[in-house]
Amino acid sequence: MRFLVTFIFVFFSFFTFGQIKMINIGLYYGNKPIEAIVFTPVSGKYNLYTENGMQLELVTGEMIYISYDKNGIKVQDLDKVIGTFKNVNLIGVASQNSFKIKCEKPNYKPRSYDDNLLIKQHDFEDKLVLINNIDLDNYVAGVVEAEVGPSPPEEYFKLQAIICRTYALKSYNRHDPEGFNLCDRVHCQAYHGRPKNHKIRMAAYETSGIVVVDSDINLITAAFHSNCGGQTANSEDVWTKPVYYLHSVVDTFCRAENNACWQKEIPKSKWLNYLHQKIQLDLNDSLSIAKAENLTQENRQLSFRLDSLHQLNFTQIRQDFKLKSAYFDIVDNGNTVLFKGKGFGHGVGLCQEGAMRMAKMGYTYPEILHYYYRGVHMIHISTLDFFKEE
Repeated sequence: MRFLVTFIFVFFSFFTFGQIKMINIGLYYGNKPIEAIVFTPVSGKYNLYTENGMQLELVTGEMIYISYDKNGIKVQDLDKVIGTFKNVNLIGVASQNSFKIKCEKPNYKPRSYDDNLLIKQHDFEDKLVLINNIDLDNYVAGVVEAEVGPSPPEEYFKLQAIICRTYALKSYNRHDPEGFNLCDRVHCQAYHGRPKNHKIRMAAYETSGIVVVDSDINLITAAFHSNCGGQTANSEDVWTKPVYYLHSVVDTFCRAENNACWQKEIPKSKWLNYLHQKIQLDLNDSLSIAKAENLTQENRQLSFRLDSLHQLNFTQIRQDFKLKSAYFDIVDNGNTVLFKGKGFGHGVGLCQEGAMRMAKMGYTYPEILHYYYRGVHMIHISTLDFFKEE
């Protein structure tokens, strides 16, 4: 049993892509320290293992209370304290297993998850570290629902599942020093647990093992965003590094969607002083001020330019003024300037609202994927191992 528990944690240090069936996700990452939870099986059956072997069997509806203790991790049921341990691992032993977590300290709403829960003490803080050891496709289904919700058409769910799987495998070791592969926050991929939508789960299963690779058979950086405003961005215009398959494409499908347009009004004095500080705008030069107060991006551009020496990236302006996108026009509006924007997000890669529209129009998920990522290939992860060996 000790070997089994240790194996779960170190498995991902020695693998080929075809071997990846399970993945470890750090839960409640970046939230307030978790000091106590209630664990309840929702389906299946669970065995509780510690460094001392199996301690308990749990069936659907039974509850145990798990809390941080200065001596370790305390486990108790309704009647007694079972013990205090260094590691607690709740392993599903039926064909399908799911469980519910209710955080008591602090008090969070319950969440449900598939497969297994691993618990350890944090190395430097007085808190529990919760890790969902989960089947890769179950994880992908949870991410798809967290990222896009339940309303898009089924064909889009398949597309998003492939993208999320590719992103997860390319980034799988991001949190290795912390004892898990990925976390549940947006920078890894949003993940709120077990999906409620059965169609999303089926989309993950139907595309099981499919990932996207570039011309060198490397997993792509599967970037995506909410709405590109009619034209996606070049990767080098946002993240400095050019990537051939993250090249700007014209997108007519998203222009009438929810996040296609936005506006934000800013005091003119604030805008002009900002440019004065950033690129030395001469506040006494009427020609330069006129440029600053009136701007049109007919196509996505890299930077706001007064001249060849005085320019500022639109991505920097977006960040500083907390704008929805870096694709906007500026209109003189008296004492203010009006930012009239297009799209929502960084603009690189797949435009989700455009892709959803394409799916509704009958495009297949391979057609949609290749519309946004040019010159890439969909393959099974076992094939990826073959090419790497070659």
